[in-house]
Parts: sequence; structure tokens; C-alpha cells
Amino acid sequence: MDTAVLDIARALVYLTLLPAAGLPLYHLTAGPVAPLSRGGRRAVSILALLAALASAFWLVASVSAMAALPLAGLDRETLVLVAQATPLGLALVVRLAALALLVLTAWSPRMPLTLAAVAGLVALATLAFIGHAGATEGIAGWIHHLSDMIHLVAAACWLGALVRFVTGIWRGEPAEAAARRLAQFAAAGTAIVAILVVTGVANTILIAGLALPPCSVWTGLLALKLALFAAMLGFAALNRWRLTPALDRGETGAAGRLRRSLSAELACAVGLVGVVAVLGTLDPAGG
Repeated sequence: MDTAVLDIARALVYLTLLPAAGLPLYHLTAGPVAPLSRGGRRAVSILALLAALASAFWLVASVSAMAALPLAGLDRETLVLVAQATPLGLALVVRLAALALLVLTAWSPRMPLTLAAVAGLVALATLAFIGHAGATEGIAGWIHHLSDMIHLVAAACWLGALVRFVTGIWRGEPAEAAARRLAQFAAAGTAIVAILVVTGVANTILIAGLALPPCSVWTGLLALKLALFAAMLGFAALNRWRLTPALDRGETGAAGRLRRSLSAELACAVGLVGVVAVLGTLDPAGG
């Protein structure tokens, strides 16, 4: 099977699951200034449903790759057999159950937002048991699982915040409210960056060792991932130290500059997630 299909399936899962779990996490960190509105609950529910569909597609694409069969040639017996014999089947069942709970809790205003966040965390955690982290054995494997889960949670929270900021400012949110949201998230954003750096370094060492292979597709994509991460940091610093204060002061054109900067940061995040999806299928030495 063409590996591009598997890469696309993985990317779709990450691009839907991360913001679905990240939006409730962001609203918990943002405090009373950012309650989860009806539109926000609808967005989380839609993203969770899309993540469930993408996860099913990922399972089919993964089994197809393992069996060296085209998608059209994959039969139900092979799909069930491989799913039961690998962590893929159990991960999908747990993820779908968590996503169903996320939809229920996010859609109903009577349900506590904490429950939605927990459901999103469980769905995210299933990603850490597939791929490079899932292939690491022994004590190192448990360390890798934990590091990967923490990394995913931090990434989801950042992406969820970005989605909220971008949608809010493009929908004409008042400048004062936008500035308050960005300022409220500043401390959490700094902690998220620190967590991503520490866990990212740990994950890279656990996957490739201390000496990275100098000439491989995996190393090239890792460099691209780091470049996109650096660009996100640059936009985040610009937003925090220049554009948000300008918006708060009511400077002419500040809202437009902030809108463009946040959109560029979100675009970098989408590109980074796509790179991560491909990295997870490659061997550091040979891929």
C-alpha cells in the first residue's frame, strides 16, 4: 500500500484529535475569562466525531500497510485478526469510547468541563501506545509512553488555545476580550513551551539515541519540525510582547496585525502536526 495513505490517515487523526482534546484543556487553564460557549461545545463535538472517523480510517490504513495489501483488497477477516493481535484494536476501542464521552460532556452544558478534559486526555493517551513509543520496551518504554503523553497534552492545549484565539479574532471579538484572553494564557503558554522542549528532547533520545543519523529522511523532517516550532515561538513572542499590548492600548491596525500573526502561528502548527504524522511512520536510521 502507498505509505502516503497511512501518512494522511495519521495526519487527519492528529489534526482532529489534538484540538478536540485541547479546547477543553485550554478553557480550564484560561479561567472564567474564557467559558466554553455553545459554539465551542459544538466545535469540540464536531472535532471529536471527525477524530473518531479518522481513527477508524487510520486503523484500516495501518492494517493494510501491515498486510501489504491495497485498501480495496483488505477483507474483514484480515482487519479483525490484525487489530486483535496488535495494540491497534484496543487503542481504537478506548479512543472511540473516550471520544463518545467527550461529545456527550462537551455538548451538554450540565456536564462539568473537567469531565470533557479527562475524556480528551484518555483519547490522546492512546496515541502514545502506537508508533515509536509503543515499540519501546521495558522501563524505557514506560518512560517513553509517559513523556509522549505529556508532550501530546501540552501540544493539544497550545493548539486548542490557538484555535480559540484565531476563531475569536476573525469573528470580530472585542479587542478588550481578545487581549484579556491572550494575557490570561501567557503563563500557561510559557509552561507549555517548557514542557514541549523537555519532552521533545526526551522522546527524540528515546527514539534515535544520543547521536542522530546525519543523512536520513527522518532527520530532515525532524529539522523541519524544529524550524516550524521555532517559527511558532517567534509568532507567540511577537503576539505576547508587541501585538497584544498594542491591541490593549487600542492602536490603529493592531487587531489586523494580531489576526495575521495568530493565523500564521496556527498555519505553522498545522504544518508541524503533518510533519509529526509522517515522522511516526519512519525509522530514524533508514526512513
